[in-house]
Amino acid sequence: ATLVATPTSVPAGRVSFVLANTGALVHELVVLPLPSDGLGTRPVGADGKIDESQSLDEASRSCAAGTGDGIAPGSTGWTTIILKPGRYELVCDMPWHYAAGMFDVLTVT
Repeated sequence: ATLVATPTSVPAGRVSFVLANTGALVHELVVLPLPSDGLGTRPVGADGKIDESQSLDEASRSCAAGTGDGIAPGSTGWTTIILKPGRYELVCDMPWHYAAGMFDVLTVT
């Protein structure tokens, strides 16, 4: 499974994220500041999840905005947040998905 940011760079301000789940499993999109160690370096806990305490927002509700229990296969979820210039890590934090490489970077200019 992969998570791909398209486009990879956006202007600062209001940014809308739309997550189309084209896979066979439930997924989500969590927006976090890029770690100082770089993309994909967050520690994964025994539950297969990362620490989301720095989350700026997430898209994890099928056919709706904001937080829920995940986006079902074939469904879309979204969220809109205000982002300052910088680099952000977009991740799926369903158990073991981050460890499997479901993350990408978004640059905000």
